[in-house]
Amino acid sequence: MSVTTVIGRALLASIFIKNGYDHLQNPDYIVRAARGAEVPEPELAVKLNSAVMLGAGAMLALGVAPGLAGTALAASLIPTTVVGHPFWDKQGPERQQQQIHFLKNLALFGALLAISGRRRH
Repeated sequence: MSVTTVIGRALLASIFIKNGYDHLQNPDYIVRAARGAEVPEPELAVKLNSAVMLGAGAMLALGVAPGLAGTALAASLIPTTVVGHPFWDKQGPERQQQQIHFLKNLALFGALLAISGRRRH
């Protein structure tokens, strides 16, 4: 396995590890957003999503079942992106900021799909 693959996976995983940990430690803001988006059982949903980000992020960083980890992280990004960055409901500078985060998450999603589809040699 190449050094660039190892470093790339670790760097990609870092945002999920940090956010998963942060959201488990301080879930209130995320729970309010989930509640506002009418997510059923928002407290449980946030805990589960945060645990997936932390656990699958660690797996990806360590190279443990990277395809599975990438798929789990990609799946966790779907509700995170739609609930957390609804730029279509915003105006002015807030719309632009939310659109940037939405597009950043799409880029992360693409990278995760690329990792999930890679065959190990």
